[in-house]
Amino acid sequence: MTSELLRELSHPARLKILQTIALEAKQLEKIAEKIGASVQETSTHLERLRNGGFADKHSDNSYGASPLGQVSLSLLPGLDFVGSNSGYFRDHELSLLPDRFIARLGDLREGELTEGSVTNIQRAERVIRESRGKIWVVANEVMLDVVPVIREKIDEGLDFRFIIDQTFKPPSEFEPTIPQLWRQIPKIPAVVAVTEKEAMVFFLDRKLEADYSDGFVSSEPPFQKWCEDLVEYLWDQGVSIEK
Repeated sequence: MTSELLRELSHPARLKILQTIALEAKQLEKIAEKIGASVQETSTHLERLRNGGFADKHSDNSYGASPLGQVSLSLLPGLDFVGSNSGYFRDHELSLLPDRFIARLGDLREGELTEGSVTNIQRAERVIRESRGKIWVVANEVMLDVVPVIREKIDEGLDFRFIIDQTFKPPSEFEPTIPQLWRQIPKIPAVVAVTEKEAMVFFLDRKLEADYSDGFVSSEPPFQKWCEDLVEYLWDQGVSIEK
């Protein structure tokens, strides 16, 4: 059961042991040295991990992570990300995200939580203006100030994609930059901006509305890949728009 799994891995020493032996099987004394604990204490924790099915003892008396231990560790980063930002996730929805992306939330754990709508929008505009290779966006509105910049960059070979939802109401002065580069879906699950250098994601509030007041930003590859994959998934689901 989930409660039993979490209980066994809730102890910091057991979690550290499992992380240690997941990388390489080790003898008891080496494990104790690695985690900074006594041999006796380490042995006690190893027995609990073995009894729970998380660790195996090998013929040379070394210990390694079992398949259950390995897969459990792969799921923990997502819980760590949510737990580290529990205040944020009390007020933000992930229910519209496909399950495959919820399962990969751990990829976002290096993201920096940014606060303030004005600050976040200004940062997004800066990131877009500085981009030279790629601008992929999922949003429910358009930053009109950067539209001329995007048009110029597209002429220079920029890889541009923009995904909007059905609530989008274009301003009267707005003209899509090459309609084939824009797609529409029924409802966006998050606001995303990805360039070749940085990515940003803003989750929806409890009313399932885009919330630019708080979000996450990072240039770390796993974070960017999560955002890129989400844009590609939504792009495949969308249809081209016409003004």
